[in-house]
Amino acid sequence: MFQFRILSALMLAATMLFSVATSAASLWEKGTHYKELPFPVKTGDASKIEVVEVFWYGCPHCYEFNNDHLPQWEESFPDDVDFRLLPATFPGWVTHAEVFFAAEELGKIEEMHQALFDAIQGAPKKYQDRDDFVEIFEKHGVSEEQYMAVFEASGFRKISKIDEQVKKAGDRIKAYRLTGVPALIVNGKYKIGVRDAGGFANMIKVANFLIAQERAALTAAK
Repeated sequence: MFQFRILSALMLAATMLFSVATSAASLWEKGTHYKELPFPVKTGDASKIEVVEVFWYGCPHCYEFNNDHLPQWEESFPDDVDFRLLPATFPGWVTHAEVFFAAEELGKIEEMHQALFDAIQGAPKKYQDRDDFVEIFEKHGVSEEQYMAVFEASGFRKISKIDEQVKKAGDRIKAYRLTGVPALIVNGKYKIGVRDAGGFANMIKVANFLIAQERAALTAAK
């Protein structure tokens, strides 16, 4: 009798888990709440599940997502999730992408990402050119000379590291087939937009669903 009760409890638990998984799968539909990319984009670390947030510093919706939704979600990521930021490089947005990569090249992006967002959102017309950002970098311990040096061309191709990063970002944006931000890319296979998902909170829910799906696939492949 006791063994029967244990077996019944295990069967009930399994049924509940299956029900939850089935419910999530039916709730978030491919083609409606997220899109599958026709050609997967190579990720930075194949052993992990990559999540990329594509953003623009001049985008108020990106700012809201960054401030009100991303921090708590990012804290919840397990070790197998590789979260990355990618600035969009659409026409008129390249300067902000350059500044992001400059901060990254100088090892300052973690402390400056929020500061750049705050500054640009607070006075969007003030920050249009590279020179406009010198003061922000100086506040974070980077001299004007150090800041401007990262934009200098070098090597056989006579192209700066920042130009290379911007080009790579542009190539990824095209491969992701993005037309707007903010957007989330899960493991180089799926893209999630605010409108498709139905809001910021749902973007995260859809991403979590896809992360779990990719985790199951990685586990099965081992």
